[in-house]
Amino acid sequence: MLYSLYIAAILGLLLIGLSLNVTRLRMRHQVAFGDGGKTDLLKAVRAHGNSLEQSMLFIVLLYIGETSGQIGGPLVAALGFAFVMLRLLYCTGLFARLLLLRQVSHGLTMLVLLILSVLLLIPH
Repeated sequence: MLYSLYIAAILGLLLIGLSLNVTRLRMRHQVAFGDGGKTDLLKAVRAHGNSLEQSMLFIVLLYIGETSGQIGGPLVAALGFAFVMLRLLYCTGLFARLLLLRQVSHGLTMLVLLILSVLLLIPH
């Protein structure tokens, strides 16, 4: 069982939801490009963009680590769970104007990516 495939699917659902939110706000504000100076649209675009940027790197590294045998299933699941939860916290902090939550969740997301990257560098 490849846990990374499930993590990728969950992140895909999150990104779809964030993208649909951007579309909804673009339609509401009648903005085709950019954010039109609308704060809620700017937040939605950043939540989607930031989550996409982080998720792509994470899932590629996670899949490579799992399929190469560098990282075992339980650790893949733990890293994936942590990453998904941190992305949700980041989006919550952004939308709810909770700067500290957003900053902490982003920092911890970087820590998860760092741990994953270092694990891939360790010979097994």
